[in-house]
Amino acid sequence: MKKDAGFIVKTALVFCALSAAFSFAGTLLPERGPLGNPAGGLNLHEIGGHLLWGLVAGAVFLGARYVIITGLFAVLIDSDHLIALLHVDALSRMSHSILFGAIAAAVLMLAFGKRDARLGAAAFAGVLSHLSFDTFAGDDGKFPLFVPFYNHQIIFPNIDWIYFQVAAVMVAGIVTMLATRKRKIETSI
Repeated sequence: MKKDAGFIVKTALVFCALSAAFSFAGTLLPERGPLGNPAGGLNLHEIGGHLLWGLVAGAVFLGARYVIITGLFAVLIDSDHLIALLHVDALSRMSHSILFGAIAAAVLMLAFGKRDARLGAAAFAGVLSHLSFDTFAGDDGKFPLFVPFYNHQIIFPNIDWIYFQVAAVMVAGIVTMLATRKRKIETSI
């Protein structure tokens, strides 16, 4: 239990730092502009909604460690808003992108165990479930999803939340099935 708690805290801190650092790269893009107040997203509805959406996607991992991590990642991706505290122009919501999900998955897997595909999947599923809740919540369904290849905000209708959430569950489910299958093969040898 203590080992799991340490793993959860360390991975959450690294993910949070990655989100903020990745967003800092938005200060270099030509589409940058003034950023809004980062405190606007700090309310119980936003935090609770993102956590719930992440926990739902993470439930497919069938392990408390990854359920909790996915829920935390879905909340902590918003650390990209911290760059607004620097009062610099940047591309808003940089870490709300496919590239960030892939980078976060790769970095976490390298830092915490190359064989732990579930950790990488939790990072990517956390990003997708975050996008799902933002889209569901209404006014936040716009992201630079394909940054740096297309640096403009893409607006998604509220109903599209389901696609992001299904994708998050599928990422977690496929990796869980593959990891379970691999363990069965290793134990039978």
